[in-house]
Amino acid sequence: MCNYKVARSALHKLFVYGTLKRGEPNHYWLKKASNGYAKYICKAATTKKMPLVIATRYNIPFLLDKPGHGNYVAGEIYEVDDRMLDKIENLEGRDLLSRDIQDMNMGLQEGIVPCYVFLLKNYPEYLDQLPYLSEYLNTARHPYEARSERDEKIVAKNDLLYNLFI
Repeated sequence: MCNYKVARSALHKLFVYGTLKRGEPNHYWLKKASNGYAKYICKAATTKKMPLVIATRYNIPFLLDKPGHGNYVAGEIYEVDDRMLDKIENLEGRDLLSRDIQDMNMGLQEGIVPCYVFLLKNYPEYLDQLPYLSEYLNTARHPYEARSERDEKIVAKNDLLYNLFI
């Protein structure tokens, strides 16, 4: 007998590079069972150089969609179900970041695997002038402000991009 609930939800590889990594402020999203299924697979890095920046008054990490610039970015790969992917997409901001598929390097002996990754495609030019990082770490110098804390500060939620970058 087929288990319909299991069969209808595909599993996906998701590359996280910022606040969703282990030890970072939003990692609990991946551990929360009510959000869906998530299993840590391994550490990984982008196969292309990409600009990782910390921006806005909330110190949010963004991976800019500008392949060939920046650094190889370190992160983690998770296996997630549809529900978790949907929850993470909501956390990341459907109207802000775009979900894309990129090849990720799992290491010398492990090879390359395609993963979903959230990229900032349309961004203010000044973001390209910020320092490019190879890894995100939440620090006292750049403390991340949780979405729940900043949502009440954002006046017009229908223009999230404008409100984040003013």
